[in-house]
Amino acid sequence: MKQMIRTRLWPLAAACLLPLLLTGPAHAEPEADAQGKAETEADTESGVEQTVVTDEDFAKTLIGATYSGRFELEGWTDQGGGLVLPPIYVHHYNREDGTILVVTAKETGSAADFEITDTLLANKPHKGYTFSTSCMKGDDYTLRFMGEAGGKDASEWWTNLRKAWEIDIETGKISDAGVKGVKCVNPNW
Repeated sequence: MKQMIRTRLWPLAAACLLPLLLTGPAHAEPEADAQGKAETEADTESGVEQTVVTDEDFAKTLIGATYSGRFELEGWTDQGGGLVLPPIYVHHYNREDGTILVVTAKETGSAADFEITDTLLANKPHKGYTFSTSCMKGDDYTLRFMGEAGGKDASEWWTNLRKAWEIDIETGKISDAGVKGVKCVNPNW
């Protein structure tokens, strides 16, 4: 009888263990916030958990910040910017890995001259494309559009866009915009 039970249990035990052996060792995932991003990460040297700041979280923390003069960001290269339409300004930064950060700000009229109203993070532009904060749509010559644009060096305006965004000229908020009708100044013009 014992021999018969062992004979029947081994195939059952093997069937239960096989998936565990094939999937490898178990591991724990860090707790995630409501948006699915990791909140903490163990510091390998001290064993202390530290908050992980994603690029999106970093960009969001800038909104509402005030500054005078130039707005410098450690780890980001200033690509320029300027007035969109009073009181809204735009500023473009690149990081070494090609990530793009755009900051819009509004003149405050107080000791802190500007308040950041919105931010945009974009991936490195695809090959043959450039990120531009000097874009317009139709006959509206207000450069309140941005985009990932490409075109021929002989053209003053590039109309081949992969993605476009619009800056609200009253609030400074950035929103997705369709690429139809948007054109960007050729940076080599």
